[in-house]
Amino acid sequence: MKSGVAVVVVAMIIASAGVLPAQDVKAPRIEVREVRYDAGKVVQGTQVSHLFEVRNAGDALLIIDRVVPS
Repeated sequence: MKSGVAVVVVAMIIASAGVLPAQDVKAPRIEVREVRYDAGKVVQGTQVSHLFEVRNAGDALLIIDRVVPS
């Protein structure tokens, strides 16, 4: 009998969870069109540069505090 009551209680908790309103959480969301760039063969000592477009598609401030080249 106790296990039957426990099953009913768990089912009620799961069913009521779907009725709760979703929380409105503001967060940054980074979008990068191109995540990799292949410069091909480069002669040693030649400077190579490439521009990556980074966009904040979220609704909160996006802070980039560190970038590490590979």
